[in-house]
Amino acid sequence: MDGISFGEDPEPTNDPFRELIVQQTFEAMVAEEEPGSAPAEATPEPEYQPVVPLGSDMERAVAGSHEYSVVATNFECTCQATDNMTVDFNFTGNQVEITNGGGGATMVYEKVGENKYQKSEMGYYILMSGEGDQTVETKVEEENITVITLTSNGYVMENYKGSATSPCCYYTFTIEK
Repeated sequence: MDGISFGEDPEPTNDPFRELIVQQTFEAMVAEEEPGSAPAEATPEPEYQPVVPLGSDMERAVAGSHEYSVVATNFECTCQATDNMTVDFNFTGNQVEITNGGGGATMVYEKVGENKYQKSEMGYYILMSGEGDQTVETKVEEENITVITLTSNGYVMENYKGSATSPCCYYTFTIEK
């Protein structure tokens, strides 16, 4: 039989890569079995990062402090426009805090729609009836609602009195700076 050899195998040649793999496999198995041993440098789990929506383009446009020009439109009540004013918008969750510059009070509006916020409060007016000595004053309470609609260059503020479905005042605020 030519080409076939019976007998003992010749001495195997050393394969350094095979030896390294066998050694590392053995070390890994031993490390898993030893109590209290730490695994070899594992990649840590990434920390949870909550997803915070950046808000709409219009929210980003008015966020922070800006100087606005103001135009007032009167309907059923007297509305007065002022010179330019500084207004600060701070968006938090489903609310926006609005502060007029110069140390004005902060007003909080609730989100009621896309780029639309609303604040309602109770107010009153004095109703006078009769004449002369028969004049009677009656305090009438009513809910006043202010709606702010953000635009690409500012916002519109509508004031509603009582159960009116149309605004009594309409202000247009345009970013100047």
